[in-house]
Amino acid sequence: MKNIAAISVGAFFGAISRYLISQLYVTDFPTATLFINVLGSFILCFVAQITIDHIKIKPAVRHMITTGFISSFTTFSTFIIEIIKLISKGEAAKAFVYPVLSILLGLFAALLGYEAAEFVATRKQKEEVAQEV
Repeated sequence: MKNIAAISVGAFFGAISRYLISQLYVTDFPTATLFINVLGSFILCFVAQITIDHIKIKPAVRHMITTGFISSFTTFSTFIIEIIKLISKGEAAKAFVYPVLSILLGLFAALLGYEAAEFVATRKQKEEVAQEV
């Protein structure tokens, strides 16, 4: 029950964050969803990596961030609807570029998140060793 409550809290804040960011980007290109999905890729990979191998946090907190926040923050269905809208408006080039950018930038952000987690963990380990000396 604790995990479900934590996921619910995370989902609430993820959905609100998504809405607020979507209000900042009003263009012909689905910039908000692209930004949200790239940022979500980074956060998900960073949190997953750092909490698995380096920093131990309670499972409920991990679920709140990953399953709750990130799952409601990013969305595949909006992504698909936006592609369909671009196609229906006759904007084939944008309809092609958008998913390609989403996948490539999302993958890059996820790799960056992984590397950032490794960097933070290595730095923390070095600080701990230095304190022991």
